[in-house]
Amino acid sequence: MHTEEINGLKLLRFDNFRKFPELGCSVSTRQGGLSEGPFKGLNLSASTGDKIENVDENLALFCAAMGAEPARLVRMRQRHTANVAVIEAGGAVPPENTDALVTSAPGVPLLALSADCALTVLYDPVHKALAVAHSGWRGAFLDIYGTVLNAMKLRFGTGPSDVIAGVSPMISAAHYPVREDFLEKLKAFYPGGADKHFLTLKEGRHFFSLREALRLRLEALGVKQHEFMHLCTYSESEMFYSWRRNGEKTGRFGLMAILK
Repeated sequence: MHTEEINGLKLLRFDNFRKFPELGCSVSTRQGGLSEGPFKGLNLSASTGDKIENVDENLALFCAAMGAEPARLVRMRQRHTANVAVIEAGGAVPPENTDALVTSAPGVPLLALSADCALTVLYDPVHKALAVAHSGWRGAFLDIYGTVLNAMKLRFGTGPSDVIAGVSPMISAAHYPVREDFLEKLKAFYPGGADKHFLTLKEGRHFFSLREALRLRLEALGVKQHEFMHLCTYSESEMFYSWRRNGEKTGRFGLMAILK
């Protein structure tokens, strides 16, 4: 991971994409932007109460830093699913109940948002295909990565060994305690003790590692080239919005990716 400051915005970039100039990809932080109060900084969503005009300007700033056209930006109405939409052209209406976008169209910026969940970009330089995905524990359990790779294979011929993945900062296990009902779900989706890879026990409480669950799934699917940004959204309050830290009234940071 490395950082860039562009027009007052602090952006995080993946090292493993440096050799692909045809791909633009960044994770935003709170630095810059017009939002105030609990949304202070570069908030990219109006869904929790921020002024729409501030969000629109923040999105325009992020697009400008990425060299993307705001009018061609494609977002989605995320609902913690494993649903994937294939995008043919820029400016499409945000698809409902969708947590991943796939495209091979140049000049179409794809955007995923988060306030603790993982945001992932999957790039296939062989077939020039791109996906972005949003995943919390529900998306991980529903195998959003497998669904995205299947969509890319069906549409573009992508194989797992073709794919290079980058995964954004997310909440760390140290700040992700889980209750018994969660543990039951985990055992149902990961029988045979596989859940032990994602859990730690400390002072009688279980803590869940979303990062490890996603990393192991990429490995199992055959995506060996991946980079995780090891920052915690809960801990880094100056950089990221966090639902678990601040509750519902907080903003969203984003991952944007575009084929040039």
